[in-house]
Amino acid sequence: MEISQALDELAQVIAEARPRALGGGAIIDRDTAMRLIAEVQQSVPEEIHRAHGVMAERDALIDAAAADAEQIRVNARAEADAIVAADQVTLAAHEEARRIVEQAHAEAQHKRSEVDAYVDGKLAAFEGSLQATLEAVAHGRAKLAGQWQDAPDEGR
Repeated sequence: MEISQALDELAQVIAEARPRALGGGAIIDRDTAMRLIAEVQQSVPEEIHRAHGVMAERDALIDAAAADAEQIRVNARAEADAIVAADQVTLAAHEEARRIVEQAHAEAQHKRSEVDAYVDGKLAAFEGSLQATLEAVAHGRAKLAGQWQDAPDEGR
């Protein structure tokens, strides 16, 4: 029998007790009252045991939830650290890529300047050769023209 039921029956036994003629007390059925009290006394340890079990189960659930929460926090921190590290690696990679591109542009500009200087030198040398050739051609033409002027008009 449950405690609350036994206490309800005990309260009914007391409520139904016959009043005593003198002294304002009441006459109750002692055997019934003692039986109900014994049931309550037997039920109390069982109820307390169940309550302790429920409290232990609650404590275990709280401990498990705290452990889960701690694991979630640890996992979240690790994931955040990994994201930050990956972000730092990404930033470093972008910075390195930018540096490499700038270096390549500088090297390309330097090479272009060297090629331009080389080509300009070759063109200047070619221009010199052409100039000498033109001068030789002009001198040859002048010489040729001078021969025709010095020669008598023979058959013209």
